[in-house]
Amino acid sequence: MGNSSDNNVYKNYIDGKWVATPDTFGIINPATEDIVAEAPNGTREDMKMAIAAARRAFDKGPWRQTTPQDRSKILHRIADLLHERRREFRKLLIETHGCEWVTHYINLKMPVQLLRYYADLALRFEFDQMLPLGTAPTQNGTMAVSSMVHRQPVGVCGLIPTWNFPLYVTVQKFGPLIAAGCTGVTKPSPFGPLVDLLFAELVEEAGVPAGVYNVVAGESPDLGIELAESPSIDKISFTGSVETGKRIMSSAAATLKRVHLELGGKSANLILDDWNLNEAAPYAASPAFFHAGQGCAMNTRVLVSRARHDELVEKMSVFVQAFVQIGDPNDKSVMLGPLIREERRAAVEKYISTGKADGARLVCGGRRPEHLKKGYFLEPTIFSNVTNDMRIATDEIFGPVVSVIPYDSVEEAVQIANDSSFGLFGGILTKDTARAIEIAKQIRTGGVSIGGALNLLEAPFGGFKQSGIGRECGEFGLHEYLEVQAISWGSGG
Repeated sequence: MGNSSDNNVYKNYIDGKWVATPDTFGIINPATEDIVAEAPNGTREDMKMAIAAARRAFDKGPWRQTTPQDRSKILHRIADLLHERRREFRKLLIETHGCEWVTHYINLKMPVQLLRYYADLALRFEFDQMLPLGTAPTQNGTMAVSSMVHRQPVGVCGLIPTWNFPLYVTVQKFGPLIAAGCTGVTKPSPFGPLVDLLFAELVEEAGVPAGVYNVVAGESPDLGIELAESPSIDKISFTGSVETGKRIMSSAAATLKRVHLELGGKSANLILDDWNLNEAAPYAASPAFFHAGQGCAMNTRVLVSRARHDELVEKMSVFVQAFVQIGDPNDKSVMLGPLIREERRAAVEKYISTGKADGARLVCGGRRPEHLKKGYFLEPTIFSNVTNDMRIATDEIFGPVVSVIPYDSVEEAVQIANDSSFGLFGGILTKDTARAIEIAKQIRTGGVSIGGALNLLEAPFGGFKQSGIGRECGEFGLHEYLEVQAISWGSGG
């Protein structure tokens, strides 16, 4: 088996081979600003080779003859390998993404569970489904017609995961891709491709045929453009920013390929008056520290009744200042690590300045920690008395910043929650579950968490409005990689 990381210089994985590139680029540890490895700087030609390999593997290779049982075994084997090599992945997640230990349930354990979920789903899913008996007209009357729905793999898929939860997001796409019988090419984010290249080693070790899965890393946007424009690609699955998603959709239009987009969010957390504020404060403040706020589904708008606004803000501030330790994500006690890059920190700081200029009250944070001279760190930041028209309330900041917005009635809170170009996620804190469900149904988002409950396996994940198109996870994720074919035959057939 080839090794993608010999001498800390990684290679791309194309058509079952490890392919070096003449040019490489450094991968930065966001906590230390040191270069920890060299990633392959793939070109458009590399991407074309990978696409051609995936096309051959789908059209002509032995992969087409695999059964759901075969593919289930492969997914279980990869899950076993991921568990065995979890320490290598943990090291990369910390060093190249700044992933704190508190995030490792999602970053490491959930990918194993997702792989096993899709391995089991492949066995129980109805790829062939009989429909009720029908009739069709003939010259002599009618005849009985039998029909079935056959679900075929959509074909060759271009996968573009993001950098914030890299392994989890990649597996969200890889699991159903393999279960469905598709082939694919992954283009990781240049902010952190090493996790995807290490994952390709597991794919190779599990015996997946050459060309079925390929990884091409590089800094050039031409790699993603080639995936979106190529007539040999049948589907694109992208996780990232709204603007990039729009460009991908536009580029894919020429070939009318299927496009799945999981984009941004500006999710609202509705706290009703029956919920204890001591319990609410850590949950409400969590986007200000959990993975430095670098998550599209985080509830970065906190909605609380006007009468309890000041009390909640005070408790949130006390919590983050007393309990949220900032520093090296290698330290298990650290809750808040660095942002991924200096340009991202600068963008967040610009939003903080905008929030103050627009009249919001900066309760705490907003500065670079004085004791950390290196690394892209930023203090947990809470704004109060925010109005929903301020940019800190309308834009996805993707940093450790929370906006607290007062409301005068639950009806107004729902209106504020829906007053957004995004519709990815939301939260409701109340002891009255039945009431919360009714409120949730009024919120225009792809998902709602009541009392902090979260299902990252079976429940669909995706958004309304500019938060995206399509769903990941569960059976809904598998359907994204399947085409539906109707087959009918008469009684004499």
